[in-house]
Amino acid sequence: MGQSKTTLFLDHVVAAARPVFERIIAVDRAGAKPLAIDTIFEEPHQFESPAFGVARALADAPGPSFILAVDFPLISSDVLAFLRSRFEASSSSMLVPVWDGTPQVLCAGYRTCVAPLLAGRITAGQYDLQGLLEETEVEFIDEETLRAQFRGEPLVSVNTPAELAAVKRMR
Repeated sequence: MGQSKTTLFLDHVVAAARPVFERIIAVDRAGAKPLAIDTIFEEPHQFESPAFGVARALADAPGPSFILAVDFPLISSDVLAFLRSRFEASSSSMLVPVWDGTPQVLCAGYRTCVAPLLAGRITAGQYDLQGLLEETEVEFIDEETLRAQFRGEPLVSVNTPAELAAVKRMR
């Protein structure tokens, strides 16, 4: 991206999450400096994948958790409260919203039973979090439901300079 997504979006994501969740913890790569909020660190690894951060978060979690990546610059407290409520009412191992046709596994509820499945995938060299959806019980929140409830693009994620420019135009 050419810029740190943490520097760009962390403050907004934390501000959206703070009214909804009791405990907010950042997960960063091994060797990184702690952030302005409580920070835990991934185990050292040589591969690039958010699977390592999710695994670390679940290992630290005393119970069900909501995983939220920093690259959702338009996320709101209202959307997070809606997702949290749906997750708490669900008996599924994961609650995953779908946006732009893609399950948003980095803006999703995870029960601790997912941790060993993810650990097994990592051990097997399977770092794709989307593959995890095939191995556990998932409740999906479809995009139409989300668009009916919320305006704008709350679950748009930013991974490229072009996406960043588009988000800046939306604000």
